[in-house]
Amino acid sequence: MKKSFYKAFFLGILATATIACSSNDDSKDDEGNNNGGGGEVKYAHKVLLEDITGTWCSACPVGSKAIAQAKTNEANGNKIIATAIHIGQSSYPDPMQISAGVSLYRDFFGPSYGEGNTFYFPTIVINRAEQKWTQQGITQFFNAINKEGSSVGIKISSELTNTGGSITANFKFSQGYENLKYTIYVIEHDVKTNSAQQGTSEGKNYVHHDVLRAVSGTHTGNTLGSVKANEEVTKTGQSVNFTLFNNDLSKVDVVVFVTDNEGKILNVQKAKANQSIDYEKM
Repeated sequence: MKKSFYKAFFLGILATATIACSSNDDSKDDEGNNNGGGGEVKYAHKVLLEDITGTWCSACPVGSKAIAQAKTNEANGNKIIATAIHIGQSSYPDPMQISAGVSLYRDFFGPSYGEGNTFYFPTIVINRAEQKWTQQGITQFFNAINKEGSSVGIKISSELTNTGGSITANFKFSQGYENLKYTIYVIEHDVKTNSAQQGTSEGKNYVHHDVLRAVSGTHTGNTLGSVKANEEVTKTGQSVNFTLFNNDLSKVDVVVFVTDNEGKILNVQKAKANQSIDYEKM
């Protein structure tokens, strides 16, 4: 980045460090399941939070804490899926940074969610709907949940080792769409590093969650194309390679989401490594 950008970037950080850094209906679907009203099948809708963060950022733990709080909510916590995308600085590298995360930041998050020549950390993007967290509690996360469900269902399975492997993603649609894309993330929990987290008393003992470790295929999304109502599409052999901090697959999740032709996320799903999750209907 140019020097002018860095100057604006760090001035922005300093200026904002304190505030930012069952139904009785007899209708059935095509698998004999009750769809609640005889209309199109609806799948449980979940929300993806993409947290652009860094260990150098003293304001960033505020965002991590908000996400953790949201995930413990009794009513809606299971509908919140998060990914922490770490970005380091030349004078303060972040050991959790990966090249795909840098590409996401450079090509998508910076241009889309920056303000002028400044990008503020943390920025938590909600379902890529041109909306970001305004640090006014966690209700904003829950407001993004479509209580009526989604027309996109996602099924996940994987065969992973501690260094990578293969993922299969199935997609089912209850209405037609054009120009869809899908993205696959691999994330890791309970991460500690030799880089102290600024803004906390824990320092190097700070525990990070949802840390992005890999992106399968293209970071801007893989082509899913146009689909018809009731169509199912399967993507097998989606390869990933990664380096884990814990070498423990029980701390690894696979996240899969679908975006429409405007880039908005239609639905997202998560499964533990080497465990399968089926379509989750309403």
